[in-house]
Amino acid sequence: MSRRTVAIHKDMHPMCNSYPHARKSPLLLMFFMIVALAGAACRSPDVSTTKAITPPEGVKDINGAQLYYKAIGKGQPLVFLHGSGGSHRYFLPHLQTLAGEYQLLFYDQRGTGLSNGRPDLANTIDQFVEDLEALRLTFGFEKISLIGHSWGAIIALFYALKHQDHLDKLILVDPVPVAPMFLIEQNQTIKQRVARLSPEMQQMLTTCQGSSAELRSEVRTECLKIDAALRFYDPAKALTIDTTIDKNTARNAATINSLIATSFTRKRRDLDANLKTIRVPTLLIHGDFDPIPIGASEYIHQRIPASQLVIMQQSGHFPFVEQPEMFLAAIRTFMRA
Repeated sequence: MSRRTVAIHKDMHPMCNSYPHARKSPLLLMFFMIVALAGAACRSPDVSTTKAITPPEGVKDINGAQLYYKAIGKGQPLVFLHGSGGSHRYFLPHLQTLAGEYQLLFYDQRGTGLSNGRPDLANTIDQFVEDLEALRLTFGFEKISLIGHSWGAIIALFYALKHQDHLDKLILVDPVPVAPMFLIEQNQTIKQRVARLSPEMQQMLTTCQGSSAELRSEVRTECLKIDAALRFYDPAKALTIDTTIDKNTARNAATINSLIATSFTRKRRDLDANLKTIRVPTLLIHGDFDPIPIGASEYIHQRIPASQLVIMQQSGHFPFVEQPEMFLAAIRTFMRA
């Protein structure tokens, strides 16, 4: 499959065979705009014989931790990987409509959300990868498709490197940069946006950088407004996200983030060098207002042979929240191909 890049803006019709107004983006150097994603025909997905998960919600003992899961719908399994410091909650209800076509499996990674697990066991990305593989085996799926958002996209990439035979399709949404140079650009963008905040918000930033568990509810609300201003094209849409911070997340987030980041630093070169070995169909989706630069997704796109890149205009780090119709259309077109 040849590599393709698409920029989608708000005037495009969010249905199959759409994107009639696709145009070349000055941000996407060396790539050509195309009219449709992968030239895929708009056809109905194959009917899956995969049995529905019962019970549809609960916990599973996985590698010494109890992982919370929630399954919605029937059919081909589509597993969601949330970003660091978050939980499955922020995907819902924005992506729930996909349950009409696929069996959606949401779960909280160890030590976050409604899942427990000792953070010191999560000292490498491998632990999170093996947790995901153990879930696949527990539910009896021969193959799964993955949607990884932000840090979840990195876990999805490492899963693809190790368990590619059990992976059908791979979707990476605003992934954390693989190449360090994009982290520098990301930090510069954040500094520029911070400089545009009001003096009161800038002063509040120091408080917001502390432990979320120690913040009063009204202070936490103000911190969420600041985060929205930095990562959303339309900050008002951040209000539609479930930002509940469970006790496990509040207790373990800093430790888990530190341990994962340390592991990622050690493994970054291996991931970079082996992206070319990923052969499953891969879709990258990136919001053009995300402080994580578009180049970070372009970098991955250039190295995975069977990949496509969709740029969602007027969208930040959560394109499924800011541009839900376009996001869902991109997912459906890709999954049906």
